[in-house]
Amino acid sequence: MALNILNKYIWLADTIYNVGSISLKEINSKWLKSNLSIGKPLTRRTFHNHKIAIEEIFDINIGCNPITNEYYIEEFEEFGKNKLIKWLLNSFSISNIIQESKDIKDRIILDEVPSAQSFLAEIIKAIRENKIVIMTYHPFWSPTPLEIEIYPYFVKLFNQRWYVYGRTKTEDKVKVYALDRIKELTATTEKFVFPVDFVAAEFLNASIGIMKTDTDKACEINIKAYAETTQYLLALPLHHSQQVVESTQDYTVFSYWLSPTDDFYQEILQKREYLEVLSPQAVREKLASIIQKLSEYYL
Repeated sequence: MALNILNKYIWLADTIYNVGSISLKEINSKWLKSNLSIGKPLTRRTFHNHKIAIEEIFDINIGCNPITNEYYIEEFEEFGKNKLIKWLLNSFSISNIIQESKDIKDRIILDEVPSAQSFLAEIIKAIRENKIVIMTYHPFWSPTPLEIEIYPYFVKLFNQRWYVYGRTKTEDKVKVYALDRIKELTATTEKFVFPVDFVAAEFLNASIGIMKTDTDKACEINIKAYAETTQYLLALPLHHSQQVVESTQDYTVFSYWLSPTDDFYQEILQKREYLEVLSPQAVREKLASIIQKLSEYYL
């Protein structure tokens, strides 16, 4: 599918979602102000074709109030809870704003996500069709690339990198691969059976970042946040299990249920002296050993 037509679908869904209820005339007014229109109005026939495509591709149903002839998103509340759709619409909205602000492009600074250009579309298509893919993969630890046949289960974006999770033909274990380490990728015609009981969100439920550990290794971790870090964590939780245990004027204690992976320790260290692991003792000691090793570099 051409990127331009896909952008048109997303623009239409985003416009209706943001306004709540809108007539075709009002849609056309906004359409003509966007770069996508190229100065051409959105005909009623084109609008309805886009509406049908949006329902088929994104499972977003656009209804029409017969009294006001205004269009709206059906099941509005459920739509708002769909993280993938919200991310897609937000990404497009930002992209569209930037496109319309070329005169100040030197004043808009973004972090690059190079892996987004590395086979993401092909992998998502393979996931949708349950197709096996063959990739030439060059991990950092290997002197030479490896050829891997993977059953792609799901993808995740973390710290400006896209990752694909899947099982290989040789191992009955779901592993993770960074898209920017893929050198070549070929989608085969061979299909695989996706496990009906596999839930991507549950697979990483007890983890921060990309690493998967056994759920039975998860534990309650209590962390004390100092100064303004409390507000940052309230606005953007470290993990979905986050709960406030104690709150004072000087600090807040948060409780989490998760596995202390390397990604977890990296997240804690990013906050420097403004976070302190209180318990369990094993996690506290592991963090102390990491900090001790770091201090040796500067002595």
